[in-house]
Order: sequence, then C-alpha cells, then structure tokens
Amino acid sequence: MLIVEDDDDARDLLSELIDAMGHRTVQAATAEQALEQVERGGLDLALIDLGLAGHDGCEVARRIRATVAGAGMHLIAFTGYSDDATRNSAVAAGFDDFVVKPADRSTIERAMNAQVSAARAPRSNQRE
Repeated sequence: MLIVEDDDDARDLLSELIDAMGHRTVQAATAEQALEQVERGGLDLALIDLGLAGHDGCEVARRIRATVAGAGMHLIAFTGYSDDATRNSAVAAGFDDFVVKPADRSTIERAMNAQVSAARAPRSNQRE
C-alpha cells in the first residue's frame, strides 16, 4: 500500500498503523515520489492526502490513473475536508473512497478492506 502524505510525522504514523494491520507500506511525500513508487509496480492500494504541497491529491490521483501501473489501483482520498465539493472533486479525479481526518484505525481499516474486497470482485466498467 502506498501512503502519500507530505507531513513526515503523519506519514510515519499512518505507515506504522497500516503495517500493524498486516499490510506492507511504501511512502511518498510528493507527487513525483508517488508516481515513482507506482511505476515500480506491485501496488494495488493508495491512501493519498488531498492537501499535498505542490500538487494536490486530486492531481496525484489523475496522474496515477494515467499510468499503466496505476490505472487499476484503488485510491483512497485522505483529507480534513468533508464537504460535498471536495468529495465530488475526489471522485472526478479517480478516487474510489474518501476518508476524513482525523480518522481512527477502524475507519481506515474499513476503507482499506472495502477496496480489497472490490479488488477481488470482477470490474465491469474499467476506467478509460
């Protein structure tokens, strides 16, 4: 699982939490690092902060979706904003789920498990 978060402490904490759930994590602090990790392959899930410096998380999602390796990844938006406009922007950018900060372990785990379940189910309408 890829964690894209520009705050070092938050990224490390999320990584430790998700590792403790039994998942392997890789980290990225920038859009460029995230794309490098995706291009390396082997990732099926990403938790992406929408408030990244430089490129926002929606731009990161669009760029991931434009790659061969990232086209089928499940992307979870991670943000402090819960308004409809932010949710709609996230969906339009290609996110599969939306988690509002601060989020507890069970909320993050639920979003991850929903994406893992969706990955196992056949997809009838792939993104173009």
